[in-house]
Amino acid sequence: MNNFYYACSYPLEVGSVIKPGNWARILKLYTPSQGNPWIMLREKIFEDIRLAEFSAKPSRWESLFLCESEESIREFVVTNNRVFDLLYEVELVDFHAPRHQGCLIIQSIHQNDNYLSIEQKAYQYWRSENIQKPELVTSSPIRIIRCL
Repeated sequence: MNNFYYACSYPLEVGSVIKPGNWARILKLYTPSQGNPWIMLREKIFEDIRLAEFSAKPSRWESLFLCESEESIREFVVTNNRVFDLLYEVELVDFHAPRHQGCLIIQSIHQNDNYLSIEQKAYQYWRSENIQKPELVTSSPIRIIRCL
């Protein structure tokens, strides 16, 4: 079995199991004074496209996001200014749960983006086109194997 890498801001013990869906929980708590409404829009568009065209793929709202290497998780936290995150090596609890390999770069929101450009990114993401910085989206819970 392949191991993956995960980042979060709270300390966990080896053997801890993390359930999918925390990203949706966070987004649902966003208010106008916190969070980034463009991220909410992106996630809504990505989910609408997934439901319409790629329904067998796991919902980002009900998943966990993992990197495939220690190097890529370290780059992810630096690039996204996640200064409080701790890093973990993890394994999938349900190896048969739906998963998808998407590209982190495609999700970036730029100054000239609008609804249509984000929609195009969603199609690229769900088609797994031009993956430069892969992320694994999985509906499986994960288990901590090692703290980095």
